[in-house]
Amino acid sequence: MIFNVQPSGVVGANSPIIYQFFSSLFASDNFYYKVEVFVWTGTTTIPATPIATIERVPDTFASGRAFVDIHKIVQQYLTNDFFTASGYKVNINGGAVNCAVKVQGYYTTGSSSNVTALITSNIVLATNGYTYMSDGFNDPLVTTGLLTSKTKFIIPIGTPSYYVWFDASVVTELEIDVTAVTPNTVTGTATRIQGVDLVQLYNNAGVSGDATLLVTAGESQFAFAIERPCQNRYGLIPLHFLNRWGVYESYVFNALHRTQIDVTRETFERAMFAQTDMSERWTYGYQINTPYLINAKEKYTLNTNYIPEDDNDSVQQMYLSDNILLEDGAIKSATITDASIGFKTRTNDKLIDYTINVEVNSPLINKVVR
Repeated sequence: MIFNVQPSGVVGANSPIIYQFFSSLFASDNFYYKVEVFVWTGTTTIPATPIATIERVPDTFASGRAFVDIHKIVQQYLTNDFFTASGYKVNINGGAVNCAVKVQGYYTTGSSSNVTALITSNIVLATNGYTYMSDGFNDPLVTTGLLTSKTKFIIPIGTPSYYVWFDASVVTELEIDVTAVTPNTVTGTATRIQGVDLVQLYNNAGVSGDATLLVTAGESQFAFAIERPCQNRYGLIPLHFLNRWGVYESYVFNALHRTQIDVTRETFERAMFAQTDMSERWTYGYQINTPYLINAKEKYTLNTNYIPEDDNDSVQQMYLSDNILLEDGAIKSATITDASIGFKTRTNDKLIDYTINVEVNSPLINKVVR
């Protein structure tokens, strides 16, 4: 028994997590593969009991091999409520789990039942991330530096928080000027992926103006520019969205923004005689056409300032995110309502900026009863 294909490293559970396996005994009578799926939190010790069992028959078109995709199973054990935009150093907690499979072949020889050797896959860490189709199957998420595609962080003065995330089993230090922060102790899945608020780190460093963030991972060091422009006169709106690594990436809209509400209501016509004193009601106007079930949805039109072309991938991930948190006095769950976006480049457009329409996911009036 061998694995022909299996994931490694850190994987995104919003894309396939595929295992392909093979036994040279696949042509035996009544042969089938039995796959035990393990998803768990904590240390890398595989639990004794699987959370799912899958049976597969050999695929004649794959020369007796078979495969399973477990990403839908893994998704059920992940949460995306691990982030509250507060705290200096934060952990991913339930936003990451370990997963692995064990495979064994079963077949008969005459009246005897037989089994092949049991094989165990790699143990991988899964998050709410994903890979692009062009990456192929089981492409691991790169975690050697920060879990972002950005090369520069634009953090306007007055931004309340701005988080960057990293694999704490790889990254050993983040530093601005001579002020460094080290990760929390990694004790399992809950602390493997961690975040740091760059605003607090910047303030602790006591620097002013632009700065450089140095990230140390083993013997490698990565440098990220930090720009601190003045806050625009229109104010700023920070967004935190689940990116392709399955962590909440911060983005600050520091330009003109507008808000509106879309109101919904029902009405019914009330009878004029349905009151005790008809003449008194008539003096101040009687509500014949009566509204009810009134509520509204908040909507935002957000504009970026001029941004580097390298931010295009980050903007794309914002559009593809299934969980966005908007900060405007309070943290609000939101959804981008634009159906498409045309990406700009320095060559074609010189200056790059975007307008994005966002809708808050909860109604304005709290009428949630169940």
